[in-house]
Amino acid sequence: MREKIICGLDVGSSKVCAVIAGHNPSEPELNIMGAGEQECPGLRHGVVVNIDNTCRAVSAAVEKAESAAQVKVKDVLVNVNGHHIEGHMQQGATKIPRSDREITEDDVERVINAARAVPLSSDKQIIHAIPLDYRVDSQGGVENPVGMEGSHLEVEVLLITGDSAPINNLDKCVTRAGFGIKNPTATILAPAQTVLAGEEKELGCAIVDIGAQTINIAIFVEGRISYIGQVDIGSDYITYDLAYGLRTSFSEAKRIKENCGSAVEDEVLEGDVQYVGVDGHTSRTAETRRINRIIRPRVDDIIEFISNEISKSGCKQLIPGGVILSGGGAQLRGMDRAVASKLEGFQVRTGRPRGLRGKAESVNAPKYATAVGLVEYAVNTNTGFAFQDMAASGRGGFWEKLKTWIEEMF
Repeated sequence: MREKIICGLDVGSSKVCAVIAGHNPSEPELNIMGAGEQECPGLRHGVVVNIDNTCRAVSAAVEKAESAAQVKVKDVLVNVNGHHIEGHMQQGATKIPRSDREITEDDVERVINAARAVPLSSDKQIIHAIPLDYRVDSQGGVENPVGMEGSHLEVEVLLITGDSAPINNLDKCVTRAGFGIKNPTATILAPAQTVLAGEEKELGCAIVDIGAQTINIAIFVEGRISYIGQVDIGSDYITYDLAYGLRTSFSEAKRIKENCGSAVEDEVLEGDVQYVGVDGHTSRTAETRRINRIIRPRVDDIIEFISNEISKSGCKQLIPGGVILSGGGAQLRGMDRAVASKLEGFQVRTGRPRGLRGKAESVNAPKYATAVGLVEYAVNTNTGFAFQDMAASGRGGFWEKLKTWIEEMF
């Protein structure tokens, strides 16, 4: 069977990451073909604030991935980020009116739609309706009721909602860049697909995706997602403090943080760090001990926000599988150890995309977890994407699709 080409596009808080992968149903592993990333000044806290800048960043990131993969992309799988994303537990119920009482897929669809039928303001929309638990005639713990016999079907659903305006603005950026969008996915669902082990989900765990300006959290209990949350803070919080403390630019502070900094204050690299002042010319030096002294208090603040969100979930005692970190902010040296030292009683590890082949080394970093996870989420949830239409010799858009249709017809 021909391998289908899929592109995951992670539109984060400060940059855009694109990953192109091949999927063959007969192969359990994704074939990573290429990846690219591009800094983006058009994003703030996960939402678009400048369409033109974001559009250019989307184009640049995908073009870099295309160059590495030697294919052209038409459509992309994209994430939806921002503080407007919320999770709500809802119940749905329906009767099975037929005499044979055998539950069909139509019955399942009907009961999920019953759970979706909640009043939302005109500026809100449902992004996902994730069934967590079915009950057939009051018997719970049913994973798939299709084919079972019963007279009454219930479901518990996690509804993930978001504001329509930022979702539509993101859609504009991607379509103006020349790509079609295949069903947006809430950010935190993506890295959970690729960095978590099945055993961790069953035992109970939390995934914490640390971006530049947002932190997304999802908690799994007994194999199912039970809570999602977000904090409007991220690794840029550290960078701004470092820029202020060292009297340098934000970009220089970011370079220092990534190359020389540590979340563990006593982990000091040998030698002084050379950098330029805020004027862009004056040469300066700093000891790594001083750099880490600036970094550590901000890391502690971030960990406190994470701890508060986990406590708020009500699931703190139900996640013996520990805390798994992903996202660009998780790449700070010693971050996993810093989190473990503050979140007493939890095992903490840094998560990277798992179970890949091809150019897997090119995405072997926490910052690529969302882009890879978008592809895995689409494949694993069998959302019915027309994967064969997601890569072609030209860009997306109406005229390209019309050309393709004509070619297929004649």
